[in-house]
Amino acid sequence: MLFRPYLKMAAVGHNRGQTGASGSWVALEKLHGAQLVLGAQDEQVHFGKRKAWLTEEDPFFGWQLLRLPLSSAARKLAHTVCARGERLYLYGELVGGRYPHPEVPAVPGMAPVQTGIWYAPDLQWILFDILVARSDEDEGEFLPHRDVEEVARTAGVLTPPVVRRGTRSEMEAVPTRSLSRLPVLLGLPPIPDNWAEGLVIKSEQRSSPSQRAAVKRKIEEFNEARFDESAPWDPQQRLSLSELKDWASRLVNPARIASAISKCGRSDADLVVGEVELDVRVDLELTFPSACQALDPAGEEGLSAHIREQARPLVSKALESTGA
Repeated sequence: MLFRPYLKMAAVGHNRGQTGASGSWVALEKLHGAQLVLGAQDEQVHFGKRKAWLTEEDPFFGWQLLRLPLSSAARKLAHTVCARGERLYLYGELVGGRYPHPEVPAVPGMAPVQTGIWYAPDLQWILFDILVARSDEDEGEFLPHRDVEEVARTAGVLTPPVVRRGTRSEMEAVPTRSLSRLPVLLGLPPIPDNWAEGLVIKSEQRSSPSQRAAVKRKIEEFNEARFDESAPWDPQQRLSLSELKDWASRLVNPARIASAISKCGRSDADLVVGEVELDVRVDLELTFPSACQALDPAGEEGLSAHIREQARPLVSKALESTGA
């Protein structure tokens, strides 16, 4: 599948003359993270960073931890908005990894995607744009943001907080500075002075990338050093067996159960549980290779047993609900 980078957005004052578009406009909170792109075509899903597709082993902020639920969401979105053979591109921001609040426990193994603005203790992916293309030669079209919000809700995917809707001239009055709205949407207590990075202001008309009317505005101090403290994801970090079990519990979820059933059928619960165990172990080993390689035989079996223990009731419930 052809990789399509997201068109770099102009800052206010360098807007390529596009700011006069009529109709409805929307101001979104600009999120401070790392771009994670999803591409879907004919049931195949690809993941990429800003300039290229990722391989399964690429250590990009532990993205593999979200691989399965996001793959499921991408397929659902493709079925909703694409005709057969069309290409779907989902542009989103990977955020989180730390939330320094006394009431919010840290997540073992997590490192902040970016610092200076805090969103969540775990990884979150926020969808901000959808492009549909008929072929590799077709430039494609961005969906209006209202459509992005609507289809994202049906797929269980978050979109950036909306600050205001209105005409282009009304967008001028929207203050650039405000506290980040995302933690509240995630049910987290607020952190004082947790300022949003700024705003993305765009037309809500359907348009091609070359005709897209959109600008960004950032708070003045965003270039200060406190926003440049993020560290690269460290796939060699060591986690204890207990911490790996905690991660395994997070990864055993209904989406993974459904995926295993689709591969194994509904006639043998043990076979489905074994598929879930294998799938979770693969994702853990891709994300935390050193920690998994350091396990002794007892630790290996303890981790596998924990995954099976977590999976079995979910598998039984899923099979019973379909009369298996």
